[in-house]
Amino acid sequence: MNKKWIQLIAALALMVLCISTCTTTTNAAVIWEDDFSDPNLPGWSFYGYVSTTNYTKTEGNFSAADGTLKVLDDDVNVARHDSTTSVGTWSFDMFVPDDGAGTVYLEFMSNGWDHYYHPNSSVLVVGAKMYEDRFNVWDLIGDSHFLHESIYVDLQGWHHFDVSRNSDNRTLVYLNGTLEADFVCHHVTSSTYLQLWCENAEGAAIDNLVVDNEPLQDPTTTTTTTTTTTTPTTPSGPIDVTMLMIIGASAVVVVVVLIVVMKRR
Repeated sequence: MNKKWIQLIAALALMVLCISTCTTTTNAAVIWEDDFSDPNLPGWSFYGYVSTTNYTKTEGNFSAADGTLKVLDDDVNVARHDSTTSVGTWSFDMFVPDDGAGTVYLEFMSNGWDHYYHPNSSVLVVGAKMYEDRFNVWDLIGDSHFLHESIYVDLQGWHHFDVSRNSDNRTLVYLNGTLEADFVCHHVTSSTYLQLWCENAEGAAIDNLVVDNEPLQDPTTTTTTTTTTTTPTTPSGPIDVTMLMIIGASAVVVVVVLIVVMKRR
């Protein structure tokens, strides 16, 4: 065999092995996610109130029997999950029932205080105000509300959200793949919990919740937008050391064999 061909084959073999190694070490940025396939709802806690005028505390009435996190009555119901993410992307599907009186909010950043009942509350919120037929994007510090966007759409049914926040406090909100809100919020900069807050919203639900640590790209510098897929991204696992050892050993064997062949020629 011609030496040039042998050298070319060796170079291609090493290139393929390097590419394989690089792809093996790629890790997704998912921090936590839930597709609500487990009806026991691990990681979640629940509480509520009889109504916005009756603050008698209740346990919170939710179910994942149908593979979504669904509220089962019209009381004030809150589902809470530990979440300290403040820079990244929150993706989820939200179902808004055919109810003209209720609200369903996802507080994607929250310090855990009841936002209607405590002066120390700190939340960033996206959600449906059904009696006004719109989605709201807002933040709240104590009793002060800062509305960033009202999105008037046909609320009833499933909708997909991608909410992105970067280290400069800039927040982007995509609804069904379309950028609907772009603002900077300096009021809420840290988080303890993610909360689903429902009032008079029996049947409201969320699904395919994915929280990662990578903000979406700035739409002013790229034409790339989010997709509307409702399938959560499965994070890649840690680097498989055994696989790396096999790839490395294979590379050495290929090189040695080719060197021997070249010497014999």
